[in-house]
Amino acid sequence: MLFRLSRILFWLAAIAAVTALVGPASLATPLTALAGLALLAAYASARWALQRARHGAPAAAGVETPVLDDAALQDILARVQAALSVVGPGIEPAALAAAAVLRAELGARETSVHRVCAVAAPFADLVTLAADGRAGVAHRVRLERSPLGVALRDGCAARGEGGSWAIALPGSDGTAALIELGAPALQAPPGALEALFAAVGRLVCAATMAPESPQRDILTREDAACAMPLQAPRGSCRTQYRQSDHSPDPLPASVVSDLQSRTSAPAVLDAQALARLRELDPKGENKLVDRVLRAFETSALRLLPQLETARAGGDRAGVRHVAHTLKSSSASIGALTLSQHCAAVETLIREERPDDLEAPLTALLAELASVRQTIRSMLDA
Repeated sequence: MLFRLSRILFWLAAIAAVTALVGPASLATPLTALAGLALLAAYASARWALQRARHGAPAAAGVETPVLDDAALQDILARVQAALSVVGPGIEPAALAAAAVLRAELGARETSVHRVCAVAAPFADLVTLAADGRAGVAHRVRLERSPLGVALRDGCAARGEGGSWAIALPGSDGTAALIELGAPALQAPPGALEALFAAVGRLVCAATMAPESPQRDILTREDAACAMPLQAPRGSCRTQYRQSDHSPDPLPASVVSDLQSRTSAPAVLDAQALARLRELDPKGENKLVDRVLRAFETSALRLLPQLETARAGGDRAGVRHVAHTLKSSSASIGALTLSQHCAAVETLIREERPDDLEAPLTALLAELASVRQTIRSMLDA
């Protein structure tokens, strides 16, 4: 209908313009004005029609739109997990595979995947990926306005205009990707799509983890850069590895006393979050929970030196990057208190408050030590 109206207005503009050229001089001015108005109206109608076609026109009267039930949502998750099992390593192949499944299963007209290159408030630098994973157009979005920016800032799905969605996918190694999904053709109960996209994010995070490697007696050069053997005699490794000033297990006396008072994992890790992880691997065949916990421990070992360096050098942007990364990964394993500490530090820096970061960072590090101690006890059990 809108396309037809656009064509009619275009021809009206053309006829008015021709008449103004060959007709009486007294009618030239009003006919030229009419041609201009008709041309503007034709352009507006065509653009409106394209936007409606892009985001999906509303269902026709009397036609019932299919509604996704719990079984259908679980089937979509199963298809996403099957697609992720055959893709290569890395966040980008996993995001492309998940986007393809979501588009097909939800009936979205279009979808795109974006690589997150850098985040510097209030902007985020993205690169749109082609279907084969090659880098495409680079662009910048605002964290407060764009759905992609909001999703990246909050670490969850954000709804845009016309029913479209922006889905944040955190990787296990601190990287991130975004899926921009057109309006789904299928309806879903309130909150169902948000829960579906959150579960997809957990699946992608688990899929990006490196396979569990066997125990080894010799550390690699990369391991030695940030961690020393915990039980090695003093001085025994000096000839083989670089010395490091960073200790991966700084446990202050106040933290040790606090840990001694904790008797179970739910005091540090949320039981419901762990239950949701176990639902993704109900039989435990893939050891998903253990892999997620080990991935968090590895990520924490890598991020701790960065945090200490940024803290010592007064690099608030570096501190914010580590806090943002830890916020998402800690929430995924149920370390909600740690996630809240990270969010508090990130907010202080993002809003450029003059507050001292020492107290929030001390609380963050103490809670991180508690989380890591709890993870070790769960993995050793």
